[in-house]
Amino acid sequence: MGTPSSSVTTPLSAWWNNMSLSGVYYPSISTSTPSTSNSWKNSPFGFAKGASTPQQSTVPPSALSAGYTEDITVAGALLKDKINGLVDSLMRRASVNAGCGYGEDGRIAMMVDKVYLVDRLDAHENLLGTVHVTTTHIIFRAEDATKELWLATGLIASVERGTLTAAGCILVIRCKHFQVITLLISRDKSCQDLYETLQRASKPVSVNVSELLAFENREPVEEARWRRLDWNAEMTRQGVTQSQWSQSSINEGYTVCDTYPDKLWFPTAASTSVLLGSCKFRSRGRLPVLTYFHRQTGAALCRCAQPLTGFSARCVEDEKLMELIGKANPNSDNLFLVDTRPRVNAMVNKVQGKGFEDEKNYSNMRFHFFDIENIHVMRASQARLLDAVTKFRDVADYWKTLESSGWLKHVRSVAECSLFLAESISRGTSCVVHCSDGWDRTSQVVSMCQLLLDPFYRTIRGFQILIEKDWLGFGHKFDDRCGHVGALNDEAAKEISPIFSQWLDCVWQIMQQKPRAFQFNERYLIEMHEHVYSCQFGTFVGNCDKDRRDLNVSKRTKSLWSWMDCRHDDYMNPFYSPTAHVALLDLDTRAARFNVWTGMYNRFDGGIHPRERLEDVTMAAMEHVGVLESHVAQLRVRLAELRSQKQNLKNTRSSTPTTMVDSGMSSATDELKTLGLTDPLGAVGSPAPSLERATSQESGVMDASLYCPEEMLTKYSLKWQSLRGVDRCSAPGCRGEFSSTIERRIHCHRCGMIFCRRCLKNTADERERVCEKCKADE
Repeated sequence: MGTPSSSVTTPLSAWWNNMSLSGVYYPSISTSTPSTSNSWKNSPFGFAKGASTPQQSTVPPSALSAGYTEDITVAGALLKDKINGLVDSLMRRASVNAGCGYGEDGRIAMMVDKVYLVDRLDAHENLLGTVHVTTTHIIFRAEDATKELWLATGLIASVERGTLTAAGCILVIRCKHFQVITLLISRDKSCQDLYETLQRASKPVSVNVSELLAFENREPVEEARWRRLDWNAEMTRQGVTQSQWSQSSINEGYTVCDTYPDKLWFPTAASTSVLLGSCKFRSRGRLPVLTYFHRQTGAALCRCAQPLTGFSARCVEDEKLMELIGKANPNSDNLFLVDTRPRVNAMVNKVQGKGFEDEKNYSNMRFHFFDIENIHVMRASQARLLDAVTKFRDVADYWKTLESSGWLKHVRSVAECSLFLAESISRGTSCVVHCSDGWDRTSQVVSMCQLLLDPFYRTIRGFQILIEKDWLGFGHKFDDRCGHVGALNDEAAKEISPIFSQWLDCVWQIMQQKPRAFQFNERYLIEMHEHVYSCQFGTFVGNCDKDRRDLNVSKRTKSLWSWMDCRHDDYMNPFYSPTAHVALLDLDTRAARFNVWTGMYNRFDGGIHPRERLEDVTMAAMEHVGVLESHVAQLRVRLAELRSQKQNLKNTRSSTPTTMVDSGMSSATDELKTLGLTDPLGAVGSPAPSLERATSQESGVMDASLYCPEEMLTKYSLKWQSLRGVDRCSAPGCRGEFSSTIERRIHCHRCGMIFCRRCLKNTADERERVCEKCKADE
């Protein structure tokens, strides 16, 4: 890495530059411009190949909030651990993290060199490099600096160690976002040490949620932009009227049900005693509440948990509340009660004092079962699916394993139940939905039903509101289902299940049938899925709304929605038509219409995806056309100005005495001939007019307003670089690798080359996105 031309050396920077832990060196502190000789500039570690002294890298203060934040967070975490270790040693206290495999000083770092990164598909050569483990990330860097891989420890799902062979020992890291990293380590002890370290990193002993990566945030948080959902505004948008439905303060302070939001809507006629009685009769206190009101038919979609019926119990208040929900619909007082569980599962719950409603005790109600399996079946099903897409190379074995997984069958069951609810509500029949506790299968089908009915939820912002309402607000247990804090025992491990991943899969299946109905694209779903598990944002931390409020995540962590707002154009669907679809009630639920989502499950497997994504090619073409049209408009304005100035020169010449023309001050005639202006449409492709000698008739001094440099007409590239085969950023000082086809390749509006996001900057007027070279040439 190149050495900066100048830097400011302070005692702190000198100490920092000389600091090392377990063979890991840290970037220098400097006020100079960072070196841009290779891609290692953005990493918190710098190594001189074959040398014992660290290389120097600098981080400009202006870049801390745009691209360097993650690096600084990692380095800061390491520094904090080192200081804590020093304090412990001075106070003669035992480090709470000692002996956990991260180095002599506890949770600091470890390094293993001479490690091969193996391509399991043999599409690329194996790379020799070094693995670094920090408190928050695993980093692999190839010795030839051709590849640098960063992985947040929160994304590790499992670590598998193979047997020792002549070549070494295989270590397989399987991630929650379905990346599979295979390492070959020649030394058995190094492999075992790394294996134990990664095991502890992926399954921390502590169950303190506040120790997650999201709470390491040091940037100021805009609390006003943190949330998307305003309950009152959303209910008003849906068309909820006070005459039929009203907000209740029964759960204010989460006193009645701690897994529900504090704002709930019930039929206006329901009294407090009826609500409290129903609450006691429902599992976890999750009584029937309104989640969606269909303005066109007046039908309502409500959700709850299973009743505590056992074999014969009943509740008058619960029956009354169900009756009032039906009567709140002015067009029909009939009510569908949908139990998403298989009937057998519901019968088993009766033995535990729970179960399902007796249809004879509820007036005007019809009961429906749907065979959506529980979280344990879904967990095993996805494991078999991943075996099919990652382990088997034989086509016959692939299809056999895929069929035995049953994953597509389960996705289809969720879609069928959601379509039934959407059709019922569109016909004017209100529905109440529950599963066991009402936070897994219920969240899946009610949110999918609203996605089919309401085009607002198919926009980028509407989709975020839907998730905040029916997943975060109504208590889907993201901490438990995603394993954010690690499983301390077998019972906790059984709580992990890919419920939200499966719902995103259902959304993708619908997008394949209705590509013009969604404002967002596949990338939006995939990146959202990754950050649900990465724990880098506080949006999906906690099991319910009360947990997030207790943790104060809106002030202590960054919001995933705000981060996505900065990348809004990455998620736009170029084929979106707001008026093409209203309700998606013609969904085809035949088994043949459901396919494996390779963009998600094979995201990092090169060679099986198209070399160019249709969405990205279309968006790049639209963006290129927009840039050229804007440039044409600017040229037309400029040509109009030149025509006006030409006419002014003619008028001036006709009114100027001959003696002044012949005096040698200026000859306007020759200069007018150089203008040669034609029609603006024809001027775009014609040579630039030579205005370098245009002078003023009166003063003989060149008129700067008439000067039009040649580069003004050629600064925009008419042909942009193709997306096909581009796997690295074009910036010489970056050359960052695009890890998968889903990662956005962005064009510079001037030169048309492809760059990563951090190497492009917006112009002052926010109209163009240009690379550093084009910006420097301005």
